Amino acid sequence: MFVWLITGRIVTPKGTAKEGVIVMIAAYNLYLGGYLPKVSPKNSVHNKSELKSKYKSIVSLNNANPLVMVKLSNDTQAYALNVKEMSMELSEAAYETLTGRPEDVRDNLRKMTGLFNKLLTRSDEYGEANGRPSRPGGELRNLVENNTAELFEAGIQIDDRGFLEVPEEGDIKLPESFTKQLAEKAEQMSMNPMEYVEKKVYSYAHLHQSDIGTAYEPSIYSGMLFNSYC
Repeated sequence: MFVWLITGRIVTPKGTAKEGVIVMIAAYNLYLGGYLPKVSPKNSVHNKSELKSKYKSIVSLNNANPLVMVKLSNDTQAYALNVKEMSMELSEAAYETLTGRPEDVRDNLRKMTGLFNKLLTRSDEYGEANGRPSRPGGELRNLVENNTAELFEAGIQIDDRGFLEVPEEGDIKLPESFTKQLAEKAEQMSMNPMEYVEKKVYSYAHLHQSDIGTAYEPSIYSGMLFNSYC
């Protein structure tokens, strides 16, 4: 089978592609057309050592996940790509907050919490539309709940729905533990956005046999896990 790359998009000669490949190409073109995350090249391009570490993390994550059937729809694909895009941006913002200048802490925290709230809102919308719990919204709210004391001490406000706000006035400081955990959680989300869409499990992962192969190996979405790492 041949694929042609035209102005960055993938097309196939008529009649040469199987259905799964067509769906994969459609997802690729959708991602390329409007879901490129707004992250710095220094955070999305890796050297050989970093790439190897990323690959090992993905393999480990995949080995621990079951093989699933995903109900393909425009809404499902769009949501998975939204989660990937927003989580990549959130992870970068969290790392910038951790490493930024002390005088920029309020601005950096405001950017980070804005992205946090954006992802939380999108998760709630998808959950409500599909009659299911908000994910990854639930994980983000648990993170806030586990770090409530530190967030209040840092001067960050939490509303009754788990959304965060950085006041324009008053003392503010970096909630270091929360920010580190958020950066790690967001990076994990970006590596496997399909974890958060509606799906049915039909084969559990082989957790104790390393020679079986990864759960996502035959998945048409495997390429999504490597976007911005190659």
